[in-house]
Amino acid sequence: MRRFATMAWMFAISFLTATVSLASPPVTVVHPFDLTMGQLPESVTTDAAGNLFISVGGTVSKYTTDHQLVRLATLPLPNGGSSLGIKVGPDGALYVASAAFTPGVVASFVWRVSPTGQVSVFATLPPEGIPNDLAFDERGDLYVTDSGLGQIWKIGPNGKPEVWLADPLLQGDPAHPAAVIHALGANGLAFDRSGHYLYVSNTDYGRILRIRIQHGQARDIDIVATSPLLVGADGIALDILGTLYVAVNTTDRIVTVDHHGAVAVLVEGSPLDSPSSLAFGSGCADHHTLYLTNFAIQHALGIRPGMPAPSLASVPVPFRGIDLP
Repeated sequence: MRRFATMAWMFAISFLTATVSLASPPVTVVHPFDLTMGQLPESVTTDAAGNLFISVGGTVSKYTTDHQLVRLATLPLPNGGSSLGIKVGPDGALYVASAAFTPGVVASFVWRVSPTGQVSVFATLPPEGIPNDLAFDERGDLYVTDSGLGQIWKIGPNGKPEVWLADPLLQGDPAHPAAVIHALGANGLAFDRSGHYLYVSNTDYGRILRIRIQHGQARDIDIVATSPLLVGADGIALDILGTLYVAVNTTDRIVTVDHHGAVAVLVEGSPLDSPSSLAFGSGCADHHTLYLTNFAIQHALGIRPGMPAPSLASVPVPFRGIDLP
């Protein structure tokens, strides 16, 4: 009887997921940004109270639960440097990666931004790299993808970085860069619910990778999915069922990858504009909301024709996201 009930529950979940995928959910612009002010939002994350934090150019902004956008901090970056991935650390501070796509500009850092907006350098990384997305494990160690060097850094609470994993599967494709401006390998980063696996997107090759972790060390790296729909993959996020949501920057899509590796388009087209980062809502009323940043970088650089439309946006989803460490 129990087995029958379990099978019935699994069938119901599968049916609901299939039903939801038949029609694209609506995408809502939560807050538009002003390109003339240099406002290109790259990454978004959330805290336990439901506030959203967004990296915008060389700044960090907070979108509060009462729908107010306030600038929290400005990073002391040189011209050509920009803030990228952002996460809330176990100490309640924000940690922000920065990099430059222009040779000779030294901007590869991880910054610590206190709850009151005080900025300090947490870690210094090689200037030729592109530290991008961030994820904390349950021990409080920080993992950082380096899209330029094709590797993953691990940084302890002391701020000392070490190469945690360097593998050909993490490298970009200089001959066919998806983003045109630079070859980009390892990009989006997310732990699964157990904390035993780390998922990584590879932008140029359109892949989702899964790294098995044992005692804090990388053991195996596997390709979960490869698809033309994933070429240009940027930020990722996991829901409680293990479905991976992927922001595909270069084609204005959000796609899903299920636990079998099947890839499907969730939403595409306007108002998506180079979506680059994803975060599930953590407030009382938005557990079934997936927030995203429209980086608008392709239109802003003239790589694709059209007016840039940078924004913070949202899309409803059937299941809530996993809690971040």
